[in-house]
Amino acid sequence: MILVISNSEFDGHVPPVTAELSRRGRHFVIYNPATYPDKSSLTLESSSDAIKAFLSIDDSLIDLSCVTSVWYRRPGDFALSDKLSPEEDRWLRAECRSLFQGFWSGEFLPQWVSNPEAIRKASLKAAQLKVAMEMGFTVPRFTITNDVDRASRFIASCRQGTIVKTLGNPSISYPDLNGTIYTHLVSNQDMDLISSVRFGPTYLQECIKKRMDVRVTVIGEKVFAVGIDSQNFEESSIDFRRSQIYTLPHHPIELPRNLSRLSIELVGRLGLRFGAIDFILTPDGDYIFLEINPNGQWYWLEEITGLPLVAAMCDLLTAGAGFPAG
Repeated sequence: MILVISNSEFDGHVPPVTAELSRRGRHFVIYNPATYPDKSSLTLESSSDAIKAFLSIDDSLIDLSCVTSVWYRRPGDFALSDKLSPEEDRWLRAECRSLFQGFWSGEFLPQWVSNPEAIRKASLKAAQLKVAMEMGFTVPRFTITNDVDRASRFIASCRQGTIVKTLGNPSISYPDLNGTIYTHLVSNQDMDLISSVRFGPTYLQECIKKRMDVRVTVIGEKVFAVGIDSQNFEESSIDFRRSQIYTLPHHPIELPRNLSRLSIELVGRLGLRFGAIDFILTPDGDYIFLEINPNGQWYWLEEITGLPLVAAMCDLLTAGAGFPAG
């Protein structure tokens, strides 16, 4: 049995993958931790020589020893009772996290795509940049600092401009609206506010001229590379997410063999089975590493280009049970 951990109502990746699993006759269960503890239960109990785990969803009891692989895709948060005080809510939410983190530690379930703790660690930009540089990827010059003078000197040293980007979540919420912080060029208006660097870590990166953006999706040992012609439009020239993604020309490309190998090795070194890696392809034909998203979006690439990413994901998930591909 394949366990899919996701808030599938808000994740467009789950339906095509589960449809393909159904076509192949593979049994799967979708579980969203946002139903816990109100509408689902997780039980760990000791026997004479082991710990058994059971998941109850919609009155169905699942013996988790039957799980052969797990696909971890952006689950929701726990749904605690509104009868709890704020103090009780914080305490009980921490208890829930402790249970699930222990359950997800890798001791109870086999093959993860990918393990949540590995995803968390691999999401840390500073750590992934260090690993990428050690492995031989070309990385733009950058500084991450809350020192105003250091930030100012770095910006002055970047002849082609400086971009500023987030270290983690690009979303910011206010009482009356939600916003997204996109990667953008440091402007004169930004320089007027340079003293605000002291409020927290600011991630500055030397701007590199692009021929195109390249998204590399690694699924197990398979590598899919797509060139995105982001330079055709001003709004997508720095951050292609600012454009309507389906309006940008996409086309499959073949990576240099050594870069394809390095991409697979990077995913493995970070303890992952999946990774979405962003590169810049320069006018001179050089590939520049930007970042890896250990649980990033990828289905839009199949929709536009026809690359068989869904099939590759299903191959990986069913391999844990010894099933043949296809």
